[in-house]
Amino acid sequence: MIIFENTVTTPLVLVALGAFILVALWSALRSLSPGPTRWILFLLHTLTILAIGWCLFMPGRKTSITQLLKPRFLVALDTSRSMAIDPPNAGDPTRWKTALKALESPWADRLSSECDIDLYPFSSSLSEPVSLGHAAKLQPDGDSTALRDALTGIEQRLSGLQIQGMILLSDGSDTKEALDDWASTPRMFPIHTLRLEKPGGREVEADMRIDSLEAPRRVTAGWKSEMKLKVSGQGTKGNPVMVQLFENDALVAEKPTQIPEAGGERDVSFELNHSKVGVSNYRVFIPPLPGEKNTADNEWKAIVEVVDARNRLLYVEGVPRWEYKYLRRVLLGERQISPVIFFTSGDGKPQAATPVENFTADMTNAQLSAFKIVVLGNLDAAELGSERAERLVEFVEKGGSLVFLGGPKTWGPGGLLATPLAKILPVTGGSPQPLEGEKPFPVKLTSQAAGHPAFAGDPNFWKKIPPVLSVFTGLQAKPAAESLVVAETPSGEIPVVLTQRFGEGKVAVMLTDTLWRWQLGPESEDARPYKRFWSQLVSWLLPKEDAGKSEKLEIFADRDDLHLGEAVNLNARVADSLGKKPDAIDAKITYPDGREVPYSMAAQRVSTPSGDSFDGYSVEFKPDVPGAYRVNASIQGTPPVASKPIGFFVKPHSPETSPRPPKTEILQAISASSGGSYFETIEALDAAMSSLNLKAKEENFSEFHTLWRDWPVLIALMLLFTITWTIRRKRQMP
Repeated sequence: MIIFENTVTTPLVLVALGAFILVALWSALRSLSPGPTRWILFLLHTLTILAIGWCLFMPGRKTSITQLLKPRFLVALDTSRSMAIDPPNAGDPTRWKTALKALESPWADRLSSECDIDLYPFSSSLSEPVSLGHAAKLQPDGDSTALRDALTGIEQRLSGLQIQGMILLSDGSDTKEALDDWASTPRMFPIHTLRLEKPGGREVEADMRIDSLEAPRRVTAGWKSEMKLKVSGQGTKGNPVMVQLFENDALVAEKPTQIPEAGGERDVSFELNHSKVGVSNYRVFIPPLPGEKNTADNEWKAIVEVVDARNRLLYVEGVPRWEYKYLRRVLLGERQISPVIFFTSGDGKPQAATPVENFTADMTNAQLSAFKIVVLGNLDAAELGSERAERLVEFVEKGGSLVFLGGPKTWGPGGLLATPLAKILPVTGGSPQPLEGEKPFPVKLTSQAAGHPAFAGDPNFWKKIPPVLSVFTGLQAKPAAESLVVAETPSGEIPVVLTQRFGEGKVAVMLTDTLWRWQLGPESEDARPYKRFWSQLVSWLLPKEDAGKSEKLEIFADRDDLHLGEAVNLNARVADSLGKKPDAIDAKITYPDGREVPYSMAAQRVSTPSGDSFDGYSVEFKPDVPGAYRVNASIQGTPPVASKPIGFFVKPHSPETSPRPPKTEILQAISASSGGSYFETIEALDAAMSSLNLKAKEENFSEFHTLWRDWPVLIALMLLFTITWTIRRKRQMP
C-alpha cells in the first residue's frame, strides 16, 4: 500500500508542478532553437520536475503484518536438598526423580508446540530461566528454600506478559518463612502443583523440634507482647508435649500441646510481660521424648529489648482484609514507631492485635495525646461515631497526623464523608463509587510527588509502580491538597494517594483498597515499594522534631534466625549528631558458650529491606556452632559510645536434610488461591496439562518504507540533471 505524507496540501503541489512545466515549455519555445534538441531538453526538464514532485509527495510503502505471539508457560523447580532425601518406602523414587519424571511426560512436548516454556530453578534464591531439557543437568543441592520469594520473583520478572500458567514442582517447604499464611496470596496466573512423594510409610521415630519462633526484637516498657512458636514432631504415643518458657533462666510459663503419633505440627504462643526497661533473654525448651535421639533442635533462644515509649501509632481497622494483613507487618517492623493495633472481630467489637498497654480503641482525648499518628481502616460513620470523629479533628488541629486507608465502608454511603472529618479531608465529593476493571489500573507519580518525602530517594525506583485493582471515583482534590499518585483508568486519571496539611497536623488519604498490591509488585533489588512507601510516609507524618530522633549508635542484623552454615550480615548506623564518623566500628559477638570474639565493622553503603540506604558499617558473620548469639557495638572515644545489644539464633539442623513429609497443605493453598489445580499423580497432571486450550495472541503491526529517499529516485534525479547539463554544454547552449 502506497501512502503519501506530504506536509503541503496535494492541490498546491499539483498546481506548482503544472506551473513549473508550463514555465519549462515557455522557456523552451522562447529560448531554444527549433528542432529535436528543443523537445529533448523540454522532456528532460519535465521528467526532472515530475521526479521532484514525486519527492514532494513524500511517498512510502505501508505493509500490514499479523504476527502470532506464542503464550508463555512456566515451570518452577525446587533444587533444595529436601528434594533428594530418601523416600519413606524402599524402591520409591525421591521427590527429585518424581519431579524430573513429571517434566518428561507427554504434556511437555504437546505444550512446547503451542507455547514457550521456561524452567525456573530455585532454592535459596531464584535462578535464571533455562529450557526443559536443561533440568536433567540440575542438582538438588540448595541449603535452604525460599519458595515464597521465588514465586514473587517470577511474577515480578514477567509482569505484563501473557502467562498461561505454571507448574510448581516442590515439596512445599519454605525454610525462610516462619508462618504459612503467605501461601494463600492471590497470584497473577494459575499455579498447578503435584504431590512428589507417596503419603505415609515413614518410620515413626520419637522426635520433637521447634521449627520457628516469632517474637518482637524491641518493645516498649509496660507493654505485653506475644511469642509465637511452630513446633513439630512425631512418636509422642498420644501423650501431650510440654513447651516451657524461661526468662533469664527462670521458668515463667509452660503449655501442653498435642502432636499426632504419626507426626504433625502445632502453633504455640506465650504472652510476654515487659514491666521494666532492659534486656530479657528468653529460652523455649521442649523436654525430649523417651528414646529421642536428636535433642539439639528442642530449644530456641531469643533476646527482647525493652525500651522507653517511642513515637506511638494507633491503627484501628474494621474486619481484617488484605490491606490490614500487609500493613500490620510493615508497621510492626517499622523502627520509628510503636504501633498499637485494633481490628473488628466477628462480634463487632474491637480486638487488640498488638500489645496495647492501657490503651483502648475509644480514642479519648487523654489517649490520643499519647499518639503521633492515627490510621483509620475500613470504617463507616456509624462504626467510628461522631464523638470520636470530632476528637480526631481536634487531634489533627493540634499537630497529630491522620491516615485514611479507605475501603468500601469508608468511601461508600454513610462513610466518613458524612462525619466531622469531612472538613479535614483533602478530598470532597458527593457519592464516591468503587471502580474495578478487568485488568489492573496502572499508576504513576504526579509532579507534586517528586518533591514529597513519601517518594524521596532514587527517582528511577518510582518510575514503575505496581498497579492497583480498584479506585474510588467521584472525589475531587481540595485546593490545598497534594495529589501524589494517580491511576490511569478508561475514565481518565483518578487520584489514589493525596496529602494535606490541616491546622498544625497532616492528613493522608488512600482512594483504593488494593494498595497492598505494591507488596507483590516489581522490586528494585531487595526493596519492596509497599514497605518503602509506608516507611517514608510515616517519617513525614511524624512531627519534625521526632522524626529524626535516633540512637547515637544502632546495630541490627538482616535476619533473626538462620541455620548452621548460613551467614548473617551485621550492620550499624551512627547518628549525625555524633560528629565525625570513625573509619570502623568495634563489634563484640558473644557465642552461646560465653566466648567473646571481637570483629571490625568496615564503613560501607548499607541497604535496608525497605529500599533505604545509608552510609554505615557492616560485617558478615558465619557462625560455626548452634545457639543464641549476642552482639554489641562500640566506638572508642571520650566518652565512648555503645549500642544496645541485639541477638540472633542459629538453628542446629537444616530442615532440608530432615526426613519430613512434603507440605501438601501449602501446595494446595497455592493452587487454590491462584486458580490452579493440585494433582496427586503424574498421570493426572499429564492429562490436565495435555488438555489445556492455549491460544496464541495475534498482534498487528505495520512496516513503513520511504520511497522518495530511495537510491533509484536520487540516481534518476542526478542522471536527468547530468544529461541535461551535458546536452547544453555540447550544444554550447546558455
